[in-house]
This record gives sequence, C-alpha cells and structure tokens, in this order.
Amino acid sequence: MPMLVLFLGSVAALFLPARRSLVFGACCALLAAATACWPEPPGAAETPLIATHLFARGCTILWSLFGASACLLAGRYRRGSRLPGPEFAALTLFTVLGMAILSAATSLVSLFLGLETMTLGFYILIAFDRQNPTGAEAGLKYLLPGLVASALLAFGTALVFTATGTFALPDAVTLSMAGASMHGIALLGWTLILCAVAFKASLAPFHLWTPDVYQGAPAPVTALLASGSKGAVFAVLLSSAPIALLLPMRPLLTGLAALSMIVGSFAALPQTNLKRMLAYSSIVHMGYLVLAVLVGGDSGLKTGLFYLISYAAATLAAFGLLASLSEDGEEPQQYAALEGLARRSPWRAAILGGALLSLAGFPPMAGFMAKMVLFTSSLSAGFRELVILALLSSLVSCYYYMRPILAMFRRSPIQGCLLPPSLTEGVVLGLWSIIMLTGGFYPEPIFLWIASLVP
Repeated sequence: MPMLVLFLGSVAALFLPARRSLVFGACCALLAAATACWPEPPGAAETPLIATHLFARGCTILWSLFGASACLLAGRYRRGSRLPGPEFAALTLFTVLGMAILSAATSLVSLFLGLETMTLGFYILIAFDRQNPTGAEAGLKYLLPGLVASALLAFGTALVFTATGTFALPDAVTLSMAGASMHGIALLGWTLILCAVAFKASLAPFHLWTPDVYQGAPAPVTALLASGSKGAVFAVLLSSAPIALLLPMRPLLTGLAALSMIVGSFAALPQTNLKRMLAYSSIVHMGYLVLAVLVGGDSGLKTGLFYLISYAAATLAAFGLLASLSEDGEEPQQYAALEGLARRSPWRAAILGGALLSLAGFPPMAGFMAKMVLFTSSLSAGFRELVILALLSSLVSCYYYMRPILAMFRRSPIQGCLLPPSLTEGVVLGLWSIIMLTGGFYPEPIFLWIASLVP
C-alpha cells in the first residue's frame, strides 16, 4: 500500500497546478509513511520480491519523510521559476518509491529494479535546474557512473544466478557459502554487486562523482540524495542476507571502509565550498556505516539504522538551511558567503552549526551518540584497527567542520537582509533539529522504535 500511494501520487502530481504540487507531493509521502505504520492483517501472503516485515516498513517511513522534506524545501526554487513544481514532486515520489523497493528487496531482481527506479529519478532531479550551468555537468557525472554500476549489478546478478540457481537473496548467500563447485563464480558475482553498491553509496575509490554532483544539484535534491539514496543502499546491505556473511568478502568490505575514511577525511580538509565539503565528509560516514555491515546481526542492524537516522537528520538540516538561504536559485555555498550569518540570522546559524557539530560527533548532538554506539559494537565484534582509524578520522573531521562554523561568527563587511524562511522550511528545519537534539539528549525513544523493527 505505501508503494501504491507513492506511485499513484507521482502520477497525480503531474496534473496539479504548480503552486499546489509540492505540498501535494509532501502529503502523499506522509500518507505513504502513515500507511506503512498500519498493522499487517493476519494471514497475509508474503510477496516473492519484496518484504513486508517491520524493518522494511520502518525504512519506508524514513524515506517518505525524507521525500516530504525535499518537496517542502523546494518551494523557494519553484517561486524563482527554476524548478517546475509538478514534475519535481512526481520525480521525488518516484525516487522514494525506488528507495522503498530497494530497502525491502528480498531478491536480486527486486534489488536491481529498486536501485534503477531510484537512480532514474535522480538522473533527472540532479540536472533539473537548467539555468544552473553546473547542473548539467552534475547530471552527466552522475549518469556515467550510474550506467557502469547498473552494468556491474546486472552482470553480477547473472553470475550469482548461474552459480546458485536462485534470485532470492537469503538463498543465494547461503548457497554461495556452501562451497559448491561454482563457488568462485558466485564470489565474483557478489564482488561485482558490491562494487555496484559502492558506486551508489560513494565509497572510495568509487566516489569521484560525489563532490561535483553535490555541488551542481539543487540543495533539496542533494538533501534527498545524501540521506535517502545512501540509506536505502545500506538498508538492504544490513537486512536481507548481508554480503558480510561471505567470509571472502570481509577483506573487501574492510578495505572499502578504511579507504573511505582516509580519502574522505583528507579530501575534505582543503575545501572552501560547503557542499563539496559535505560530499567528502559523506564518504567518511559511509565508511563508518560499513562497520555496521561487518558487525552484522541484530547489533549491526540496530546500530547501523540509528547511525543512518542521526546522519540523515544532520544532513537534511544542513542542506535545508542552504535551501532556505537561496535567492533566485543561487545558494551561498562558499564559506565566505556564510560570514556574518550569526548576526543576520542567529537561529539559522544555530541550526547549521548544530548539524555540523552532530556530523563531527560533538556531544550532546545525535552524531556523538551514534558514533559511540557504532564504535562500541564494532570494538566488541573485534574490529579494533578499523575503530581506531574511525576515531582518528573523526578527530580530523573536527577541523573541516569547524571552518564554516567559525565563518558564520566572523564579522562580515557585507551586511544585508535575508529573506525570511517560509512556513514549510521552518517545519522541516525544526523537525530535523529536534531529532538531532533528541538523539543526543534522550535517544531512548529512537532506540525503542528501532528495536521494534528488528525481529
């Protein structure tokens, strides 16, 4: 039912006037989240391609909230005639539909369909602002790696099916572990699938598209890309027969995690563009999430999902703040453009500063609690070297996260009035700011909700 709501809403949004379409898209996403909360009727038959268990429905709730936030943040761009409202709402709902299919996938077929549905929407959304000269470049740089990832995923799926004779994810992983005569072919297929997933999650060395796409895409699209798409990819890695169960894949996952932490940290240090810095820092955070995949089991699932929520809350708050500061589609991306923001709009500076501190892992924000829980569970699972590397990269991140914060409190020779935020922007920024604070001060409700999703 949530997927039907998203699909029908994406079609219906095309027939609405521009001034109502974005709010309608947000309402459809919230309705999908509400239907995902509805208890499953007893005796319901399981579908062969997608799961309907609590974890899949919980992920659908999260992606729907992310999509609703993107629609509500795009109002300022629509009023500047840079984003056609109906098409933006339809593509956003269609993209969220792909995320829902991906995170609920129980088959290699639905994994491919969900990933391609999500990616197809992003191909258009990233280059949606045709007046932005960097938008088309960003769309092309997302399209080409996306095509390579699709080819790797299709070829890897074919090899796994050849070796195991099944598309079902749990059965395919189990048969690949059995050491059959075609064990090597199965491992090669899983390696190609992991490379395709690494492209979508922007893990190093498959990360080269990330900074240019983050910079060129509109801020609401970047917010959805940074939170929802990567979250959906890791949701399927954490839930349906994780690839980490295959012992030969663990060194590859370990290498991806370590390389992502190192490359992302040092590449973010010299940046003076906020969106590019957040792009490189996202590579580091994806490396942290690989730790949850390696831990596996209920512990990895719970800590990984909590980390996803805290990371998404800070990311949506940061990019939502940039969207609220944009004028005629022009975003203040450079650190110099943020100078004096604390004087001109103290509450906006507080939200952006809180988001950056949460990403850096400063208490009492949600990012601190998420890192503490994730690193503790990883240490208990025996990944001591990776945890030490993660702590060092977190220490390095304090430098590049503090630079834009210091710029906001620096005196600026240029003082001007900022446009007041709209009601919808205030609702989105307030929601994710509350989640950032709640996850740090009182995370028990979030932990209880996550525990209810894990059987």
